[in-house]
Amino acid sequence: MTVTYKYFDDAELAKFKRFQKQSFDTLEQVARELTAGMTEKQAARRLRKKFHAQGVHTYFHVPVALFGERTAYPGEFGQLEALATDKELERGMAVILDAAPIYEGCVVDTSLSTTFGDNELHRELHPKLQAFRDQILREVKQGLTFREIERNADSAIRGLGAENCHRKHIGEVLGHRVYGAPNKFWNRWTIRQLSIKHVAWLLWKSIAAVKGWQNDSPNWNHRRTSAHKPFPGLWAVEPHFAIDGVGVKFEEIMVITDDDAYWLDDDLPHVNAWKSLEPSESFAGGMAAPGAEPRSV
Repeated sequence: MTVTYKYFDDAELAKFKRFQKQSFDTLEQVARELTAGMTEKQAARRLRKKFHAQGVHTYFHVPVALFGERTAYPGEFGQLEALATDKELERGMAVILDAAPIYEGCVVDTSLSTTFGDNELHRELHPKLQAFRDQILREVKQGLTFREIERNADSAIRGLGAENCHRKHIGEVLGHRVYGAPNKFWNRWTIRQLSIKHVAWLLWKSIAAVKGWQNDSPNWNHRRTSAHKPFPGLWAVEPHFAIDGVGVKFEEIMVITDDDAYWLDDDLPHVNAWKSLEPSESFAGGMAAPGAEPRSV
């Protein structure tokens, strides 16, 4: 019944890496199959069917598809509004596909930010995520607190003249733990395909941290429960921002040890997309310093 969330050996890390890759491959497959008029619900259902064929029957959160302005979490976007709707896909729309399948007891959480047809603003915004990926890792290595790292990311987002969308995520998270549990049948019990074991564990750890019973929050955000140096473990990191109804993000696993940190895999869709750009197309600058004035892109 135990949950492994702090220290992983090479074999366990290899499993998480393989499962993360499999999840990204599935997101890319569905992205290629999108058609005009398809609804978010139909895209999310297609993701579930593909994961089901791989032996996935439980999720940390169910697959999500966001089209158009919903990629930007507009207005007072509620924490459950990311669930798929009947919104139909149109050419030129931004798209986010997000899935957190549980493979053999291992949680992975992945997100693909793309478009259906060309979208000039998305083309401009997406490469800017590279600076966030670099800076977040660098600041973890420097030993900044999780709270400081999120607040620096927020300042950088405002420095782009953008809106911080990850503060509208459940838990207001820039990142959260991912973990593993023994692949026993009782750990596969679900409610609406959500894993009771995994979701209940994260909820309990979150409540315990907020109440002050434990200093071990699974959430990485701008709150006091994240005012500590990075905890060892596996963290799904997901910076997310938007301008003028176009949202961009990535989500992937970072490995944090007692004395180091690194991304679990660099062979991922968003990283490869940035590598394919000409130097002039990429965002060469670092993230804006805290308190920087917003500017347009």
